[in-house]
Amino acid sequence: MRKFFALSFSSFLICLSSANLADEASIDVDAAILGMHQEINQLANVNNALKNQIELLQEAQKITNQQIKELFTMLEVGTTNKIIEEVIVTKKENEDKASALYAEGRKQLIFGTHDTAISLFQDYLTIYPDYKNIADAQYWLGRAFFAKKSYSESKVIFVKFQNENPLHLKFANSMYELALAFVELDETEAAKTMLSEMLEKFPTHSLHTKARVKLKKLQELTTEP
Repeated sequence: MRKFFALSFSSFLICLSSANLADEASIDVDAAILGMHQEINQLANVNNALKNQIELLQEAQKITNQQIKELFTMLEVGTTNKIIEEVIVTKKENEDKASALYAEGRKQLIFGTHDTAISLFQDYLTIYPDYKNIADAQYWLGRAFFAKKSYSESKVIFVKFQNENPLHLKFANSMYELALAFVELDETEAAKTMLSEMLEKFPTHSLHTKARVKLKKLQELTTEP
């Protein structure tokens, strides 16, 4: 009987001990799970914080890129404006120089210093081939050669002038001047043809009377008795 009681009591202690161990194991597992949940929550919080920081950095990068783009645009605009200003200034300076050179050529032609006038007009044609007085400089160069009695050069210049400037206001004048150059070069028939064309195309021109008189003299000289 005692042995049975002892065995029963031992079994009871073993069961009690097992129950305690089970309870302790259950508590340890719960604690571990709770700890893991807490770590997971902490990691989630850290992850959210990092995500927010990344979004802030991305937004800051966008702003920085936009600012850099705007800065480059400002630099490009500034550079472009500077280039435009330099071009305008250079163009104005060239226009002033070209006008002064042309005016000096006219003055020298009026004063009768034909060689100087020829040199100035040639310089103008060479240096400023795209400026506004290019056709006029060409015409006056032809006049300067004629005044110097360089009739062949004058003829070449007037022919070139007429080919390049058919609507120029001095076109009729150039026809009359070219006819005179033909006369000096003994190209009488060419002179008569040029004067006839001038009289036909420009019947109201101021040189009409002179051209008609000159043509009549040439016709009389070449008419057989």
